[in-house]
Amino acid sequence: MDGLPIISLQTSEAVALARSPIIDIATLEIQAFHCRGAQGHQPLLLMTRDIRQMATDCIIIDSADELADPSDIIRLQQLIEDAYSPIGKMVISDAGRKLGTVDDYSINLDTNRVQKLYVRGGILSSWLGTNLAIDRTQIIDITPQKITVREATIKSPLLPSEPIPESPS
Repeated sequence: MDGLPIISLQTSEAVALARSPIIDIATLEIQAFHCRGAQGHQPLLLMTRDIRQMATDCIIIDSADELADPSDIIRLQQLIEDAYSPIGKMVISDAGRKLGTVDDYSINLDTNRVQKLYVRGGILSSWLGTNLAIDRTQIIDITPQKITVREATIKSPLLPSEPIPESPS
C-alpha cells in the first residue's frame, strides 16, 4: 500500500501518495489512510468514505479537498495513536495452539474490512511453504499483541463400508 498514488478526478493528477491504513482494532475496519501530499511531505489523511474507487495501482477521489490534516479528524486521534496493524501479530487458536504470525492480509473493498489474515508458521512451515489463510469469521478476539481464532477442525466423513467380495468356493 505504501506509495500508492491518490488520483483526483477533478485534475486527473496524483494529489498524494497513500501510506499506511488506519485500522480500528475492534472491527478490523480501515477508517482512513495516512498520506503524503504530492507537493510536499506534510502528513495528510484520506477517509475511506471519500474514496471513489480503489484499484491495485491507484486510489481515485473526487478532489484534493478530500485530504485532511490528521489533527482535524478528532474521532480518529486514538486510532492514530494506537497505530494498530495486524502484520507481525501472534495468532493463536482458542485451544491455545500457536499458529504463527500474520504475514499479510487482504481487504474487502466493499466494506473496507480486513477479510483474510495470511499467517506464516514456524521455520518448518515456512520451509515447506505452508501458510494459513484465516477468514475474518474465524477471528474470536483481537488484542494489541495477539489474535485469537477459532480452532479449525476437519472431520473426515465416515465412508460406508464396502462389502467384502466373496471368495469363490
